[in-house]
Amino acid sequence: MARSFFESVSLAEVCARIFTGIVIVAQCCLLDYFIITGSNMYSLGWIAADILTLAAYVYFNVKAIKYFVTMYSIEPSPTPKKEIGLLPYAFMTWLVYSIFLVAKVAAMFKSFARELPAEGWMGTNMMKVAVGLAAAIFALLIAGHHRSKASERHKFCLKWMQTHVVFELLDTVEFLSILFINEDQLLVSFDVENVIIAYACINLIMPTVALFQMSSVNFARTKPKEDFTLIQTTLSTVLVNIPYVVIRIYLWHTENFTTALFLMKNFIAIVSNFWELRILVKCCGRRIKPEKPDYKDDATETADVEMEQLRQRPARIAANGTSLEPKQEPDFIIHV
Repeated sequence: MARSFFESVSLAEVCARIFTGIVIVAQCCLLDYFIITGSNMYSLGWIAADILTLAAYVYFNVKAIKYFVTMYSIEPSPTPKKEIGLLPYAFMTWLVYSIFLVAKVAAMFKSFARELPAEGWMGTNMMKVAVGLAAAIFALLIAGHHRSKASERHKFCLKWMQTHVVFELLDTVEFLSILFINEDQLLVSFDVENVIIAYACINLIMPTVALFQMSSVNFARTKPKEDFTLIQTTLSTVLVNIPYVVIRIYLWHTENFTTALFLMKNFIAIVSNFWELRILVKCCGRRIKPEKPDYKDDATETADVEMEQLRQRPARIAANGTSLEPKQEPDFIIHV
């Protein structure tokens, strides 16, 4: 069993999972400190939420490790094993974690976070660090999951999602920083404040969709479908970059305030995503038309190879027009 465990899950993956748990605890402690010192909220409920988050993280990680040990065990199994994807249970971990994180972010920014001081250790900068740890947790969550059995296309999808989501989460932290009054001396209206908080919370939960796709049965195939990138690109465009651009341009026009760097990032992401969507829609359309299976069994592939060889072999024709190919004798002869 020990040999099977270390063959199924590498030491680096286990260390990444442990470090992810440490970062989750650090983030929970920082946010709880802000909640306890910044408002009169009842802190015991938030501590209970932190315990539930950490318990869910440990539970789903144990299940994922057991899955890999069972899936890639060196002992042959008489029954076929059901594959559930490259990142099993990761979407459940992020869903539980992000729900409690969104609850904290919404509660803080609707009560006291906007009046945090811009100077000092526990000011607006530390609040950005505390919320921004979500990007580090997501990157570690991907790094800590199984890669040794991944194909090259799987690894590409993992790397693409890791980079893409991390940038979106960091953009969300910068988007929330618009609400800090003492940092930029900007006082937005009540409606704009609610819109900023709402879209930021949606973006914190949205990585669950990508992790669900990578945890599903379809992602256990050798070739991941184009739907993965199509859904992620569409959600990123509609729920992140377009709303962020609209709000930033609105604040630029009405309040003469803008974060030009992230505004350019949103513009570039929108153009890039639309170009990528155009290509992905064509690929999905071509794939839907023939409706061919994604794979062939060994017998079908062998028959296809033999037929191709027969087609390519030139026929030998005699001068009188008859074929010189050797005739196959029948397996049996019926005498009349």
